[in-house]
Order: sequence, then C-alpha cells, then structure tokens
Amino acid sequence: MATSLPTQQGLLDALQDDHGRFQRLINHLTEEQQQEAITPEGWSFKDVLAHMSHWKAATQKLIVAYTHDQPLPPVTPVGDEANAEARDMDREISLPQVRNYWEETHMHLTHIVADELDDERIKEKVRPPWDEHGTEQLGVMVAEMCEHDAEHFELIEQYFEIGNTPRL
Repeated sequence: MATSLPTQQGLLDALQDDHGRFQRLINHLTEEQQQEAITPEGWSFKDVLAHMSHWKAATQKLIVAYTHDQPLPPVTPVGDEANAEARDMDREISLPQVRNYWEETHMHLTHIVADELDDERIKEKVRPPWDEHGTEQLGVMVAEMCEHDAEHFELIEQYFEIGNTPRL
C-alpha cells in the first residue's frame, strides 16, 4: 500500500519507471529466458507479465467507468487460485502478445492518469477492482498497481541477476 498520498506527477513518474524496467527486461532477456520457469510454482516472466496486465487492465477499466459515470465492472477474483486460473487461461497466448498486452494496458493507464486524474480527482474514493466492500482513492489504486509491477520486476531482476538502474 502507498505510504503517502500520491500526486499526479508522482504516479506518472512511477509509471515511467515501471515502463523503463519493462523495456530493460525485454531487451536483456532472450525469448527463452522470458518463458522459462522462475518461481517454485513454475511461473515464467511471460506469466508474470500477463498477471500484471490483468490487474492493471482491471484497474484501468474501473477508473474509466468511474470517471465517465458508467457502472463499475464486477469485482475481479483475488488470491492464488484466481491467479493460477488466469495463468492457465493465458498459456496459449504468445510471448509477443503478452508483451504487447502489458505495454498497451500500461500506456492506457498512463494516459488515463495524465488526462483524467489531476491532483484533486486522484483523491476521490471508489470501490477497487479487487474488493467488493472497501473503497480507495483513485490515486492509491494506481500507486498500488505501480508497486505491484515494481515488486514483480524486482523478483525477475533478482532471479536473472539484473541490476535496476534508476531513472535519472
């Protein structure tokens, strides 16, 4: 969870950092490395990218619905079982399709933050895509997606012993 309330610029910076890490990883790792198991459960870089994309897409759909006064999408199932089911459904998707899906959802979320979520709007509360009963600030939801990506990228970088060069 975010430790301080996010700003629009802070979210845009975090999204840019995540995109930079994504680019470094896909340029550093071979296609074989991107598809080899890197977790005890057998998840690959490709699986992790698809997982991140699903959560980012769920978040962006909810924010778009909320900011356009549309009905909110249903709550996305959570937990290890739900993640495993989503992973099983994505097995047949090609590596380039998964990379494109991550990049498209990431860029769409970046545009939503830039175009729809100014420093006042990000403070508005709505039910998050993963919790039927709670509410969170829009900015906190986006910050959590950035933290989610960063945590997964860090694990991938550690597995492949790749340093994360901070953005200057």
